[in-house]
Amino acid sequence: MAVTKEQYQELQNKIRANDHAYYILDDPIIADYEYDLLFKELLTIELDNPSWISSESPSQRVGIKPQADFSTFAHHKPMLSLANAFNDQDILGFHERTIKNLQDTKELQYFCEPKMDGAAISLIYENGILVRGVTRGDGSFGEDITSNIRTVKSIPLTLTKSEEPFPRLIEVRGEIFIRKASFKKLNQLAEIEGQKIFANPRNAAAGSLRQLDPMITNSRPLDFFAHGIGVCEGTNFLSLDTVFNTFAAWGLPTNQLNSLVDSIDDCLQYFRDIEANRDQIPFEIDGVVFKVASLQMQHSLGEIARSPRWAIAHKFAAEEAVTKIEAIEFQVGRTGILTPVAKLKSVNVGGVNVSKCTLHNMDELQRLDPRIGDEAVIKRAGDVIPKMIRVIPATSSRGSEVRAPKFCPSCNSKVVMNFQSDWSIVNRDHQLIKKFSSLHEANQYLDDHSDAGLRIEEIKIPSPFIKCSGSNLCPEIIQGKFTHFVSRKAMDIDGLGQEILDALIRNKFIKEYADIYSLGNHRSELEVLERFGQKSVDNLIKSIKESARVDLFRLLFSLGIEEVGETTARNLASHLHDFHKISQASFEELLAIPDIGPRVASKIKDYFKDEDNQRQLSNLLPHLELILPSANSELDTRLAGLQIAITGKLILMSRDELKNLLLQKGAKVTSTVSQKTDVLIAGENAGSKLTKAQELGVKIIIENEIDNFLNDS
Repeated sequence: MAVTKEQYQELQNKIRANDHAYYILDDPIIADYEYDLLFKELLTIELDNPSWISSESPSQRVGIKPQADFSTFAHHKPMLSLANAFNDQDILGFHERTIKNLQDTKELQYFCEPKMDGAAISLIYENGILVRGVTRGDGSFGEDITSNIRTVKSIPLTLTKSEEPFPRLIEVRGEIFIRKASFKKLNQLAEIEGQKIFANPRNAAAGSLRQLDPMITNSRPLDFFAHGIGVCEGTNFLSLDTVFNTFAAWGLPTNQLNSLVDSIDDCLQYFRDIEANRDQIPFEIDGVVFKVASLQMQHSLGEIARSPRWAIAHKFAAEEAVTKIEAIEFQVGRTGILTPVAKLKSVNVGGVNVSKCTLHNMDELQRLDPRIGDEAVIKRAGDVIPKMIRVIPATSSRGSEVRAPKFCPSCNSKVVMNFQSDWSIVNRDHQLIKKFSSLHEANQYLDDHSDAGLRIEEIKIPSPFIKCSGSNLCPEIIQGKFTHFVSRKAMDIDGLGQEILDALIRNKFIKEYADIYSLGNHRSELEVLERFGQKSVDNLIKSIKESARVDLFRLLFSLGIEEVGETTARNLASHLHDFHKISQASFEELLAIPDIGPRVASKIKDYFKDEDNQRQLSNLLPHLELILPSANSELDTRLAGLQIAITGKLILMSRDELKNLLLQKGAKVTSTVSQKTDVLIAGENAGSKLTKAQELGVKIIIENEIDNFLNDS
């Protein structure tokens, strides 16, 4: 059946509408199969009527032969760089300069938008038809990459007709980028095919635009946002919000996070909101941009050097940085675990100077393979501990591979693998009968079964951790135990920092926990030590005396019993009520307590069976006044089993106070939000945790609702 040119043009418009819905609105109108049929129909018509084909046809996005090189194109209007701001003071200074340079500021508004971390381009439309795509280049001249730009499906080849007439000529300025999810898939595919892995989305986007073969560009998941205009002939825009509304009507994609605000304070709040939710944004950004909204005001302000006076970029503190590895050492913790730590040339990451970075364990050390002289990529987001992402090997000869030490760097004791044991019941033929996670359970099984052919066999499971065998003879282990004992969440003894503890241990004033409570007998001796004086000694002794009256659960936590954290210590105190009962509790009694399994129960039993621990406790307890939970009062377990996370700044109470209240009512307080989270308590300036909770449908409690939640649950 013959097709008219009008029907052909109508089919083109139908395909463009579907492209717009799919690539820009992310809301497909028809199924992929139906779309493919429409496109096949278009190709059939064009095959029969080649004279009808124009450059704006959807079929012409790809199909141009690879180029030998790109030609240079002079921008109609220079593509300027933005001045950078790194703090609120810089932004306030920009605002003050703007007011100073404007005669009338009554209608001054700012347009706020995320600063895309991609590749800047200029699209030139003539009467609504895309005629050229150009890179930024040096700002005055760019590369003509029209053939590649045409393959980017979110860029319309023909603008959608609207109430606003098309300008005779308009330069649409914007950013080519790759979404985080698409970038991940791109690298996964490259890895499967044995191709080069891209370092980051920005480099991948920029590199894709400069491919000589448009088919390669077409294969990359490129996207586009318009964020401004250059030359515009035939249309007189008054403000940026009008520009962006018109762009949307024409089918040009814009960032939905853009916002028009009335004050510089609103700009600063916009920055904080975007920064807090940065991880949830589906594309990479490295700051926000503030622009004077009025185009007339922009013209009045003009430019200085290579930057406009009417715009500024408020940059985030860098989340990643590259620095040199100067040494790799092993630090000993209070449990004897040796942790590899990289010493780095100091570098600012996320607004903080970083000079060292933990490598966690031997598996991570082996995976990264860092060596002295190599460079390391360090990542830090917000208050997160710096993490080594990858290593860039030295270009010349590399240093030696880092191996686990054979002897402890603190006490020279032998370093051993930290095994975790399972116990199996086997018969005479060495066949497995039953497996247990504790020796106690295995022995109990043998007691209950009279078969003489059964025996216990220990199975050691290697962990990625190594351990000092020196135990309480190792200075670092001793230091770590005392540091934990006096910490705020434990005995809370103010004035016993690491340096003071080290001095007291070195001068043999303290050898065990009880010695801390006898320091008052050595006042004159203490006053002559370095970093000590009469006032500091008085304050220290006062703090020690105040700490002697302590909740049972805090004492249990302070002892550093392996596997016994704050929550487990609370559960022990709440259910057994008395220190003696806890120390003498049977395996079965311990198992009856929530969150205590066989392995933890074994650790508790082992601690109280140890003769040295028994001796130290008998010396310590007479110095303390334990605050015991009432054995007669019924436990408040209204929040039992709930997983609760806390985010944002609390005004009415500290985060620790709230956490204690939640734990007392049986809740489990977590540091992250996941599908297992039941409740999120949100204070001021709640960030990504709040966003994630909303996405997952987690119940959200704001601060002024906390009392009702705690009392009514």
